[in-house]
Amino acid sequence: MPGEERHALPGSRAGLAAALIHLLLLGVTVVLILDSREDAWTGHWFVFLALDFPVSLGVIPVAWLVPPSPQGPLSDLSNFWWPLAYHAIVGTGWWYIVGWTIGRSLRPGTGES
Repeated sequence: MPGEERHALPGSRAGLAAALIHLLLLGVTVVLILDSREDAWTGHWFVFLALDFPVSLGVIPVAWLVPPSPQGPLSDLSNFWWPLAYHAIVGTGWWYIVGWTIGRSLRPGTGES
């Protein structure tokens, strides 16, 4: 309708930038995990507990209840594949929304009074 302000998520440059940065950090984390020679490779996911909070709480019940696979990350559904999929989908979506909100609040004339 004319004169009505639209608040659509699609097309947010700030949201897209935040989501792409999140995916880049996720990619770096995966490389660190796969390059890790230590048995405590699951510790690399702790960064995403803080980064994706509060949506990261959905990954804790599965990842923390199952010990890491002795065959390494690529054979570990609970500690590698589940956090990777969760953070890639839910975490990246979260950061798109955060970026969209920040971008919207910084635009002149769209802030709440």
